[in-house]
Parts: sequence; structure tokens; C-alpha cells
Amino acid sequence: MNAILNEQFPSLEELNFEEINAILVNKWHLSEKAGYDVGMEFAKNDFFMNHSIRWRMKRMREDVEAQKKEIVIHKWYLSEKKGHDVGLQHAAFDWIRNGYAEHWRNCTGPYKNRLDDKHCK
Repeated sequence: MNAILNEQFPSLEELNFEEINAILVNKWHLSEKAGYDVGMEFAKNDFFMNHSIRWRMKRMREDVEAQKKEIVIHKWYLSEKKGHDVGLQHAAFDWIRNGYAEHWRNCTGPYKNRLDDKHCK
């Protein structure tokens, strides 16, 4: 337990928008349970000790599912263009190679609020 208490977690300034929102939700739950405001530092430490791994795994699953949907859409458009079913693997490679993956990730996907990217406008 001592090792856990001495562990260094990121500061609030190092966290992204989604992580801060997850910590705020955690703070609300902890405060409701305790009957008083537990504070951001306590909520942040509790989040990283007890919830962050599961939260990150859920986020990654959601991102992968959203990416799969985008590739299926790309497969349909590419197959229509070529006049035959190009297959999922070919569509995925084309989606990556032609920059659609990067654009989706940074402009409409999981990182859309993290970058000030001129290419997204």
C-alpha cells in the first residue's frame, strides 16, 4: 500500500479534456458517497489508482469500433468506385495509405479536440 501512496500521478495540467471529465465524474461519485466535496487531488489519485485502466480500455474499444465503422464505409465507396468488392483488408490499407485514417483520428475521431489542426477546417 505504501508504494501506491508514493506513486506519482500526472498533474491536472498534463491531462487531456477526456481524462479531466472522467476525474470530475469520479469526484462527483466520491463526494456523493462521502457527503462532502472530496477535492480534485483526491479524486484524481483515486481515479488513477482504481479506475483509469478500465476507463482507458473502454475508450480504446470504443475508438476501435468507431474506426471499423469508418473503414466499412470507406470499403463501400471504394468498391463502388472500382466496380467490385475490394475486401475489408484492401479498404483498410487504402484508408490508412491515403490519409483518411489520420484525418478521421485528428479531425472527427478520438483526438478531434486535442489538436489545433489547420487541415481539419
